[in-house]
Amino acid sequence: MDAERFCEYAKEALAHLYDRAYLQTHPLVHLLIRRRSGRVDGHALQQVLLDAIEALKPSADVPYESLAWRKYRYLYLRYVQGMPIAELADDLGISLRQCRRYSQEALKAIGDILWDQYQDSLKSKGGEEPSDPASGDLTESVRDLASAESPIDAEVVRLETLGRATMSPLAEVVASVMTTMRPLATRRGIDLRFTVSEELPAVTIERTILRQALISLLSLGIESFERTVTMSAEGTSQDAVEIKISGQFDRRSRCLVGVDRLEHDDRWSIARHLLQTQRGTCEAVATPEGRLLISVVLQSIGQQKVLVVEDNLDAIQLYQRYLSDSSFRVVAAVDPAEALSCTLAEKPAIILLDVMMPSRDGWEVLQTLKGNPETLQIPVIMCSVLKERDLALALGAADFLVKPVRRPELLMALNRLVAPSGGVRPN
Repeated sequence: MDAERFCEYAKEALAHLYDRAYLQTHPLVHLLIRRRSGRVDGHALQQVLLDAIEALKPSADVPYESLAWRKYRYLYLRYVQGMPIAELADDLGISLRQCRRYSQEALKAIGDILWDQYQDSLKSKGGEEPSDPASGDLTESVRDLASAESPIDAEVVRLETLGRATMSPLAEVVASVMTTMRPLATRRGIDLRFTVSEELPAVTIERTILRQALISLLSLGIESFERTVTMSAEGTSQDAVEIKISGQFDRRSRCLVGVDRLEHDDRWSIARHLLQTQRGTCEAVATPEGRLLISVVLQSIGQQKVLVVEDNLDAIQLYQRYLSDSSFRVVAAVDPAEALSCTLAEKPAIILLDVMMPSRDGWEVLQTLKGNPETLQIPVIMCSVLKERDLALALGAADFLVKPVRRPELLMALNRLVAPSGGVRPN
């Protein structure tokens, strides 16, 4: 973690000071907040930011017209009070250009304070530096798992680091699991059957984790059931899919019969644990006749549309490749003049907006979008080689990415704007 990147994180967090849901998953939580017990919500990081602003408050003997007071007043009015830039400049009695200079100096001061806290934290931990969350995009639940000693948890962390919120085609995954398990079933004299509709939607779960969970459950069934093991999958609602594994217990075997005793089998525990890390559930119901039905319920959220306003076709293709296996789908507008009409027609969940475009730059497009009541609430992520994060946030952008954009950074920015329910957070 370098100081420049850390300061960018600080600016970003300040711009969302009162959005605790946003702060909940911000990288600074991972870098600054110690988890002593339980979950840490956005309130902890919010308080750290407020304390940093107060740390810059001059003492009473410092003249009120001094630069130190103006920097503090800028931070307090801009972020604590939420005052617009134009009103803030009037309040301080300075020009917009001077206001921008104060902004840079004040934000650097905040970044320095938090950077010192971060360095002190490293020293207290013996110099061991945590990984930058943006490089792997660890989710809250997975970061909690990272401290566990279980090898399974470590593998879940590793898989999650490779790509968050990936979409897995359920029909293909189930078919691949059946191909993997069929030799074992044949060897045990079990008829393995499955029925899966090709129309099933993709599910929001990492493919390898889903495969291993189903393999563990089928392995348990092949060993415990007699003659036939069946697996089926069907959509139960607009946002959920259920996979059922069923069979008749083999009374001649020494297997444990009874749902309450499944906890004694490692395969059952592993499958449930893996699914829970991906917000899935796994339950079992037994009948008096000795049949067992295992039900796996997975979330299925339709892909959300991302409008890319970009005149460079290579960049558009890059974004499409980045998001090809994610819960986002790219649509593009190559002419900035068509950005508003395209937004109204496509109704995207999020807009990815370039700055340097011919005839009309991204700043003008952003102002147009924020000035239209029908597009005002759509979050916009600005992308540019120009490091103008402060300007982007002042104009109403939800986030800012420096080009060339990396896939982990893009996914992290998009996922921050997606609410847990699958909707988009208000901008």
